[in-house]
Amino acid sequence: MKVYAEKLVETVVDKICDVCEESVMIELNGEKYQESGKLSATFGYGSQEDGNVYHLDLCEKCFKTAIYALRDKRRATFMFDAEKDLSDEKFGLDPKRSAI
Repeated sequence: MKVYAEKLVETVVDKICDVCEESVMIELNGEKYQESGKLSATFGYGSQEDGNVYHLDLCEKCFKTAIYALRDKRRATFMFDAEKDLSDEKFGLDPKRSAI
């Protein structure tokens, strides 16, 4: 025997960038898709950030800004180290999961 009851279910209908507060949802052919990046960190014992957990949802534009800033920081840090490969085109990309 089936027993029926009405239930309220919460569904994500939008996601907002934590930096610019714009929607990360795009619409293609009448369907909505989430195009977002994440920046997250968890710090443990011994860290100055001990116990802190960070999570930012970012739109593509703000994510790219963060990646470029980190890439530039890396380039400045290792500027005079001839042994470091500082090629930028694949910085941060997961080689197992990226189309590039």
